[in-house]
Amino acid sequence: MRKYADDYEIVYEDDGKGGEKKVVRYIGDFFEVDIKGPELVKFRRNSLIVLAIVIMLHIVGGFIGNRSMYAFYIVLPYVFSFLPMYFLVDSILRIPKEKKSYRRDEAELSFERMKKASTFLLIFLSMTVVGEIIYIIFIANEWNSLEFLFLSLVSLAAVASYILIRLRNTINVHEIDVQK
Repeated sequence: MRKYADDYEIVYEDDGKGGEKKVVRYIGDFFEVDIKGPELVKFRRNSLIVLAIVIMLHIVGGFIGNRSMYAFYIVLPYVFSFLPMYFLVDSILRIPKEKKSYRRDEAELSFERMKKASTFLLIFLSMTVVGEIIYIIFIANEWNSLEFLFLSLVSLAAVASYILIRLRNTINVHEIDVQK
């Protein structure tokens, strides 16, 4: 990615046969997390479990044949919430299994992306919940149990998303000073 191009330099080294070969060397900043290695694996596992619960609740809620899914202010945040879910899966799977000094691209594509994506997921799920409550109170003519089932599933997904944010806040990524 171009964003991380300045963190690398190309060095020419002798290949042992009288020629030269290009070698890429990292010259950027290094980052570390403030938890132990086994806790990092546990964090990764717990994050995947909570995210799987969010995805399951979200998809099951989408299969309910409720009338509110025809309202744009409910269906748009519902559909847009799949994008942060994708980025969350990608970022959680990129979290390394061992503790080490991480390059900038490793830290940003895993921990920082997880931070941003989980926040946006909670925002979209909350918008869906608020839209559903507005629909039930002001627009629905009759009390439909499917609307309350959808509301409960999306609300549980929002609560699980909040739990994911709380879990994410236990990790602190900071830059370390390395003398060059």
